[in-house]
Amino acid sequence: MLIAMATGTGKTKLTIAMIYRLLEEKRFLRGCFVVDRSALGEQAESAFETTRMVGAKTFAEIFGLRGLGDQDVDRDAKIHICTVQSLVKRVLEREHEERPPVDQYDLIRIDECHRGYLLDREMSEAETTFRDQNDYVSKYRRVIEYFDAVKIGLTATPALHTAQIFGDPIYRYSYREAVIDGWLIDHDPPHLIKTALSEAGITIEAGETIDVLDPRTGEIDTAMLPDQLNFTVEQFNRRVRAPKFNEVIAQEIARRVDIISPNAGKTLVFATSDEHADEVVQYLRQAYRDEGLEIRDDMIQKITGSVDKPGKLILKYKNEADPRIAVTVDLLTTGIDVPAITNLVFLRRVNSRILYDQMVGRATRKCDEIGKEAFQIYDAVDLYPNLQATTRRI
Repeated sequence: MLIAMATGTGKTKLTIAMIYRLLEEKRFLRGCFVVDRSALGEQAESAFETTRMVGAKTFAEIFGLRGLGDQDVDRDAKIHICTVQSLVKRVLEREHEERPPVDQYDLIRIDECHRGYLLDREMSEAETTFRDQNDYVSKYRRVIEYFDAVKIGLTATPALHTAQIFGDPIYRYSYREAVIDGWLIDHDPPHLIKTALSEAGITIEAGETIDVLDPRTGEIDTAMLPDQLNFTVEQFNRRVRAPKFNEVIAQEIARRVDIISPNAGKTLVFATSDEHADEVVQYLRQAYRDEGLEIRDDMIQKITGSVDKPGKLILKYKNEADPRIAVTVDLLTTGIDVPAITNLVFLRRVNSRILYDQMVGRATRKCDEIGKEAFQIYDAVDLYPNLQATTRRI
C-alpha cells in the first residue's frame, strides 16, 4: 500500500500511531521500519523513544525498540529500525540458511519510499554500495518482496517505480491542501538572481589552454582543447568550475539574507557537489564579513555525507542557533525536519520534478517561534521557472 502525504504533514507521527494501533490490536506481531540512510533512522528512533502513547509511557517503553545498531534481531522484537543497505546484506548477501525467515516481520513500513529514482543527484550512503540506480531499485524491491508481510510505503513524492512496487496511492494529502488547511506555509514570489555568467554561459575556444581537475585523484593538469566547448548554467560547478559565479551569488545572498537577527531563521543552500559546497561555504563567510558582520565559521557550514558525524551536525542545525546557513548537496533533501528554515538558495540545476519537490519541501513547515509566515526562494540557476510548472505540489 502507498500513502502520499506532503512534506511536513506528519508522516512519522502517522507511522507511530499506525504501528502502535496495529500492534496493540495484535493485527501484527513484528514490524520493521525501513530507511535509506542512517540520519533518517536516527531521527525515527528518537521519535519512537519520545512519543508518549499511554500516559507517560512512550512507544519504545511499551513495545521495545531495536535500532540501527541491532543488525540481527530476535523474533521477540516488536519493532526494528534498519536501512535498506543492512536488509540487503541480511537477505541477499548471505547463504540461504543464514538468511532471516520470511516471516521475520509481518509489517514493513518503508520511509521515503520514492528513493532510488534519481539520475541527477549524488548517491546516498546506502546506494553507493550498489552498481547503479537500476541495481539499487532491483535489490530494494527484492528485499521488500522477500518478507511475507504487509508493506506500507509513505512518501511526499511518488515516483513511477514507487507505484510499480506499491500500487497507486490509497490516500493522498497534497501540499496545496495542507497550506489551505493551515498546516504548512507557502513561499513568496521567488527571487531570481541573474548574472552575466548565468545569462551568457561559459565558452572555451579551440586551442585555449585550461586547467583540468581529475575528480578521482584531486590532481590538476593542463590541457589544450581541440575544439570549442560551451557550458550552460546547469553545468556550472559540475563539469566546469565557476568561482566568480559563486562569489557573486554569495555576495548577493549576504546582502539580502539576514542571519544575525534573533528571528532571522535558517538558510539552506543546495550545491552541485561536495567540492562545490566547500567553495560556497568559503565565499559566503567572506561575503558576510565584507558586509561588516563579525561572524564565526560555525555560523555557515557544509552538511554533506563527507563531514564528520553528519547526524550530529544535522541535529545542531535543527536545535541550536548555529549553523545558521547550511550548504548541502542531497543529504538534506529528504526527511530532515528543520522548521526554522526560511530561505532556500538554489545553486544547482536538477531535472527531476521529485527532487525539486523535496528541495522546496525543506522550508514548508511552520515555525511560530520565529513568526514564520512564508519562506523565500533565491534561485541563481533558473530552477524555479523550469520546474515549477511540472510540480505536483499545486
